Amino acid sequence: MMARDDRQVLLDTALQVEIWARDPWQWMMDCVWTLDEADGGKIKRLPNKPYLQRVVEVWQSERLLAIPKSRRMLLTWVLLACHLWRAIFFPRSAIFIQSKKEDDSDFLIGPKRMGFIYKHLPKHIPWPKATTKFCEVEFEHGSYVRGIPQGPDQLRQYTASAILCDEMAFWDRAEDTWASLKPTIQGGGSVVLVSSAGPGFFQRAVEGRLKDDRR
Repeated sequence: MMARDDRQVLLDTALQVEIWARDPWQWMMDCVWTLDEADGGKIKRLPNKPYLQRVVEVWQSERLLAIPKSRRMLLTWVLLACHLWRAIFFPRSAIFIQSKKEDDSDFLIGPKRMGFIYKHLPKHIPWPKATTKFCEVEFEHGSYVRGIPQGPDQLRQYTASAILCDEMAFWDRAEDTWASLKPTIQGGGSVVLVSSAGPGFFQRAVEGRLKDDRR
């Protein structure tokens, strides 16, 4: 028979997981660590910054976001954490991380970014087990994260729950790729475009000028 203290621990854990499943920002504050290569490779908590919390709140409520970033803002870490949260707490999610090159996408989902976050989650919580290989993470409850290169044909055969497009201002075929991603939003999924600032398609997306652009 399970001891009363053990039952209480299980109950407390279940209640905490339920809170995290509703609130990705609270999950990040409680569970997410980052790797700061600019500070000697130190492992650090994700900082409690109001602008990062706002990004998470908007990500949770909107289907399309276009966010400019700069170094040291931690936006890439936060957005990868958002998509990992979705993969963990929403079984059978199909999540794609798209970059200019396949190797870049693999880096984002690999052991120095998303994989790092997963590895450093609290050990006492029974997170869904993950199997990793090049450009892919599969979870035992049916969710998966795949890394893909830029291009409008990369996702045509898939139904995506969420897509993160990284450094899109520097893609060769950004606008064509965007056209191929729109059915994801129309089907109930979400798309996040994030990049260092740059002119062209990404700038128009950030400024909300995609629908009105006639050029």
